[in-house]
Amino acid sequence: SEEDEFDHLLDEEDPDLVMLREARIAELKQNAAKLAEHRSLGHGELRTIMQDDFLPECTGSSRYVCIHFFHDDFERCKIMDFHLNIIAKEHIECKFLRIDAAKAPFFVHKLKIKTLPALFVFEDGKEVGRLTGFDGLAMNPKKPDEWHTGRLEEWISETGAIKYVRPGEEVEE
Repeated sequence: SEEDEFDHLLDEEDPDLVMLREARIAELKQNAAKLAEHRSLGHGELRTIMQDDFLPECTGSSRYVCIHFFHDDFERCKIMDFHLNIIAKEHIECKFLRIDAAKAPFFVHKLKIKTLPALFVFEDGKEVGRLTGFDGLAMNPKKPDEWHTGRLEEWISETGAIKYVRPGEEVEE
């Protein structure tokens, strides 16, 4: 019958399909291993660190690190944390950290931080991006504290730390 013939075709292993399937399985395993490795390094969340953790965290095993210097009393730092929490969950390829500027005077001085929030991106321990306050994030100058998370994602992606595609744009392979 026609149904038996169809079943027979499905049972036959096409060498090209077998190769494609095996390649896809290998790719999925590699992606899962990379995800597990990133998670083990503290990626996928916005973590608070102390001054003594700064060098090991920012120059250690992660290629890209995005760190927010904050102060608990500054409303703008809370806004930055809100957006970074969202981004950290979406972009596991980068480690996202925060450090209390009041408890990290050495690095505040070393990095010449004068304004908070201050956001830094490090690649292999070298500074590749610095955002002071909300420079360039707000679309409406009358509402400088109101901006979309995508604006910050775009800024971080320009450093190479994350891959970000604006909604509605094509992904280039």
